[in-house]
Amino acid sequence: MQPQELNLTDESVFEREIQHRISGSAESVSVLIVDMSDINKLFARVGRAASTMFLGSVAKMLLRVCREGDQVCRIGDCTFGVILEGVDTAVLQQLAAEKVIRLYEGAISEMDVSYKPRIGIGIAGYPETANNAADLIHNARVALESAVSNGDPYHVYSPDSHATMSLRWLIQEDLAKAIEKGDFDLAYLPIISVASGRPKGAEALLRWSHPNHGDVPPAVLVPLACDLGMIDKLSHAVLTTALGHASTWPDVGERLSVSVNFEAQMLESSGFVDVVASSLSIWGDEKVDLVVEITESALVADSKSNFERLSHLRALGIGVSVDDFGTGYSSLSYFKDIPATELKIDQSFVSNMHDCERNRNLVETIISIAHRFGMTVVAEGVETVEELDSLRSLECDFVQGFHFSKPLKHAEFCQWLLRHKIGKDRES
Repeated sequence: MQPQELNLTDESVFEREIQHRISGSAESVSVLIVDMSDINKLFARVGRAASTMFLGSVAKMLLRVCREGDQVCRIGDCTFGVILEGVDTAVLQQLAAEKVIRLYEGAISEMDVSYKPRIGIGIAGYPETANNAADLIHNARVALESAVSNGDPYHVYSPDSHATMSLRWLIQEDLAKAIEKGDFDLAYLPIISVASGRPKGAEALLRWSHPNHGDVPPAVLVPLACDLGMIDKLSHAVLTTALGHASTWPDVGERLSVSVNFEAQMLESSGFVDVVASSLSIWGDEKVDLVVEITESALVADSKSNFERLSHLRALGIGVSVDDFGTGYSSLSYFKDIPATELKIDQSFVSNMHDCERNRNLVETIISIAHRFGMTVVAEGVETVEELDSLRSLECDFVQGFHFSKPLKHAEFCQWLLRHKIGKDRES
């Protein structure tokens, strides 16, 4: 199949092409919905001409994934549908998605821009998940929404993913009301000094219990707030609540910190610095430091603007922590400018240190580099004495995880702190 430009077409054409294969001799058909809506932010930077050229290169890129009998349709301004025959297992579907992502990243790199827009791919297969074209497209779109919601590059449809997305749709209206009323809770996950075994502070974790569906996972809650356009309001409420709680923490004889997570959408807001600074001026306490946590992928999405905003926070005495370090788009090139005071090593590396020497070496390297650039390191998800001992030998600064405590409600966390007053430290 020769590369060619793809004109925007009606989705009904895409559906007919799929149904033609299902009704014909194809034993299996996989559908990929490839969404690049995030790329509009890039287009605003590079202009219309470059944007048109890029979409043309994306079409050619997708055609390179196809074989004889496969097809690509452009079904939205920045959305493409791919039909693959004979791709009948999740492994083959994932390999196809990985190839799309690899080619996409190559196309982006050729544009020589700092902003790296994300891509989302939803995958569904016939006959395992649907027996007609309409349902197959629907399932692929459900999988796409699941991928975007979880921050993953792609997702293969399953009944579980459908159940998760159904929950999202059911609670959407209730969440909007809860955010308006501030009807949510915070739990606090203690952060411990490796050297002393004493508390360094805690990370504030958002919790919301739906009256009918129970506890809603943050993986559903936060993306849904973004979809509602209410993530700024929610983040502000979480920040002020966490600062208000921290101002009442018992004195344990040393300075503590409270860490609050922010989504990329909040960080990219022009008023982000003012919101944080004003909240701190109202609710801050001189005995407690504020640390703003940003995921690595959010930090580098628009690094120049984001670095400037975070540098302003640093100038105000606010700490900046890079969360889940090592799972995003790690690059040594931004270490010279990164406005962070702290790196947090993802649990996936910590929990496998004893079984995987590569993970141990990676953890050791992250700690060493962070220290060279004047940053402290927090290891997440520490659950065993062996993991703690290894991190101590690697000179990790702080740890958090179930080995020390589960996330605690505010009153419980205050009681936990009281057990660590000077002269009453019970930690081993």
